[in-house]
Amino acid sequence: MNGIYFQFKAMFRAMDTEVEIAGTSLTDLKGIETELEAWFDQFENICSRFRDNSELSNLNQSPKKTVIFTHPILYDVLQMAVNYMYKTDYYFNPFLGSAIKALGYNKTFTEIRDCMDVKKVSYQYELPVTESIILLPELCGVIKESDDEIDLGGIAKGWSVDRISEKVRTLGLQNGIVNAGGDLFVWGDHEQTIGISHPNPEFFDMDIIQFTLRNGGVATSNTLYRSWTVGEDRIHHILNGKNGKSSQSDIVQATVFSMSTTEADVLAKVLCLHSFEDAVPWLAKHFPHAACVVINQNGQIAISKTLNNYVSKVVM
Repeated sequence: MNGIYFQFKAMFRAMDTEVEIAGTSLTDLKGIETELEAWFDQFENICSRFRDNSELSNLNQSPKKTVIFTHPILYDVLQMAVNYMYKTDYYFNPFLGSAIKALGYNKTFTEIRDCMDVKKVSYQYELPVTESIILLPELCGVIKESDDEIDLGGIAKGWSVDRISEKVRTLGLQNGIVNAGGDLFVWGDHEQTIGISHPNPEFFDMDIIQFTLRNGGVATSNTLYRSWTVGEDRIHHILNGKNGKSSQSDIVQATVFSMSTTEADVLAKVLCLHSFEDAVPWLAKHFPHAACVVINQNGQIAISKTLNNYVSKVVM
């Protein structure tokens, strides 16, 4: 059987989205789908704010000023989130759980998307003058300095894509892709074609751009799709980490290419907080190795020069 490749593909629902894992292997990986799905279920039991008994929910309900021991996975994701908070000068902020819940996003988006009675409650986020949390790496623990709840949302999804990519590669999956609702990682010697959906939810089944990609992480953030109505206000899930409010940018969609899906996810959200004019220069200054494609409300598209570092072909 040496030299004969097996095709592998698994699809299942996790993290309120569709997950697809595919590639080739010299060994038959049939049967690991259940293991992969179980891994994501465990991950949600650790990092989801929508599960009442998750490790994250328990952390959010724990008292301040005490040492709280955390699951190693939760600690790793939280540490990475805090690091990106500093790297992005608080544009990305994992301590917006209370703010996003106050805007009515207290259930999964699938549950609130079609609700007619989503309610907003009074809440004013204030950027803390001191650290919101103290990380204790030697104990795999933390000390909370703030009552603001933690929401790991997108960064947790990006992190899970990176980790499951590592896992299936160790099992022998080559020339593969992991795609969790647009957060994806590609690896191997064979180029793969990926598409960016049209930013308008009415045309999500259409690709506005396609890329040929060999290796790297990709993530897309959109202010139109994951949005909901409260009274007469239209609100979306991308909050400015500096003030806890929905972004008012003219950018409606940002796609970022980077060395990890985790970083791509963070940066895609941050770019949606900037103006169309400033987004590409900001990325070039602060994360020069990354690349982006941003689309504004008028349908204009801006592409960073660094895109050539990740893709060999662009079709619009």
